[in-house]
Parts: sequence; structure tokens; C-alpha cells
Amino acid sequence: MVGKLTSDAKLSGSKAPVLMGEAHPSFGDSRNDLMAQVLNAQGKGNYQTSQFTGSEPADWGNELESTIIRKAVERLGIDKYDDEVTEVYSYGDMFSVSLDGILFNPDPKIISSSPGIILMNGQDRMGLVGNGIIESKLTSAPYTENPPPYRGPWQLQMQMLCFGCDWGVIATLYQGTRLVLNVYEANKEQQSALIEAAEDFYSRLDGPDWYPAMDGADASRTYGNGEDDLPPVDLEPIADTALEYYEARRAEKAAGAYAKSLEPALMDYMAKHENAFLNDESGERMFEVKWPTRTTKPQPEKIIPAKPGKVERQKSLTINAKWMGDDE
Repeated sequence: MVGKLTSDAKLSGSKAPVLMGEAHPSFGDSRNDLMAQVLNAQGKGNYQTSQFTGSEPADWGNELESTIIRKAVERLGIDKYDDEVTEVYSYGDMFSVSLDGILFNPDPKIISSSPGIILMNGQDRMGLVGNGIIESKLTSAPYTENPPPYRGPWQLQMQMLCFGCDWGVIATLYQGTRLVLNVYEANKEQQSALIEAAEDFYSRLDGPDWYPAMDGADASRTYGNGEDDLPPVDLEPIADTALEYYEARRAEKAAGAYAKSLEPALMDYMAKHENAFLNDESGERMFEVKWPTRTTKPQPEKIIPAKPGKVERQKSLTINAKWMGDDE
């Protein structure tokens, strides 16, 4: 583990799944976050981005990287490797990557599929010609035969493209107890898709021309603070979407009000019971309802300390109540 070597001003291997729109669904960056990071690094703005401050699992991944690689090399039967790679490898001005390890393979060799070695070409045997690369991963997620896009596959294809090799390995330690090696061949179609996505990405930096927002939080970061001196924007060009949103919000409000009106009948029936359920005609549980009793401990009087003000754009839209049918 030699630390971060690549520049934020260029697309790097760890950002490959973000570039392809397949970052982690819960805490991965959006492509707009990636654009903002690159623009900031190039000195072309001071855009807001998502903030990852590190985590204990990430720290353990770094701590165990050399161990994972050493065990992977032993399993593959590779005699020589380098897990202290300090060189940055590039593909023109498009990509730059750092490598967890290089596997030296002077003579062609054949490896076979096993429970601990998954050959991603779908065959029982694979020929390894020339040197290869390895990417170390540690995860608390359960084992899956095919690693998800955000846990190495896109990153490895970009690394193989930059390093110029025909094969690579993702070595994943699952839940601290199971090491699995996924061995990939260089995939020209996937590498071409990376190049095409990168060409589109760099063309968007001028403007910038943002990607469609992934969610409300993404839009809030991308467009920053609103300008109250700007006139209202006419939604007519996207009238269908605007009307669907409007009707969905009205339906949401109506459904919430209707649900509230039904609650007393359920409460009367439950009486002192805190749990209830409903089964379907076949006896399968459809849903459960809970009506718990809350106990609140006494709290001493508190003086709330002052908090600094901040300016932050909302992560959701608001429609004034008068447009939601309140006056009907």
C-alpha cells in the first residue's frame, strides 16, 4: 500500500464505476460529483462535491492489502510480484491509474477454475500470457461469484488498458474469512465503452454540461444555491414530467390523509394490543402493524448552544399548499 498516486484532475481507476454510472447505490459518487471533483482539481471552479472522510472498513482494506495479495499470488502459483508499485500508468490524456500489484509471469501458464479461483471467461481453464495485475478488495458483503461493477470489474479493465496487459485479478476477502480470486481477460468491448464514456465526460467539462441528476441530493450539490433574482422557469418543455410529478404529489397527500382517517378503526380493534397482522387467503402474512407504547425519560432544562448559519439548497421540491387542492 503506497497511498494515492493519481491526480484528481484526470479520470482514475477507482472512479471507473462512477464514470460508467455504476457506483455503489448507497454511498457512491454520481457522475456530476466526478465532474465537480475534476473541475475543482483543474482549477476551473469551486463546486460542491460529496464528501467521503474514510471508514474503518476502508482502513482495514489498506492494512490487509499486502496480505491479500500475498495469499492470492500463492494460490495462483506466481513466483514473483510487486505490491509496492509507485509508477502511475496512463492511457493518453484520458486515464491514469495506480496498481495494487503487478504479477510477473515470464512463461505462459495455465490455471484452472476452483472454488477459490473464478475464471471470468466462463471456462474451466485459462491461459495467462505475460505479466498481469491484481486489485485487492476487502468487504463485509456476502460472497458473490460475480463482483458488482463498483467492486473492481470496471476499475480492473481501466487498469489493464493503461498497463497494457491481457489479464488481471480481483482478489476479494469476504467478511474476513473467504478469499476469492476473480481472474479476468482484457475485454476490448468494455475498454472501448470506458473510452467512449470518457470522451463524453471530458466534453462535458466545458460549460459545464452536467449529467441528469441521480437524485435530489445530487441535484442539490450540482446546482448549488439558487438565485432569487431569476424569474420563474416555464416547465412547458417538460410538461409531461411536471404533470406526473404534480399528480403524484397530490396522490401522495390524499393517500396520507386517507390512511390517517382509517387509523382510528384499526386502533379501536387493537385496543391494548401493540401488534397486529393480516394474512391473505392462503394464510401468508401480508403485513404487520405495530402500535407501540413510548416511554420518554424526563429531561433537564437545556440551553441550546448557538449554531453557525449555513446556506444549503433543499434536496427536494416544494409545492405551495394552495396548488395541492387545499381550497377545493
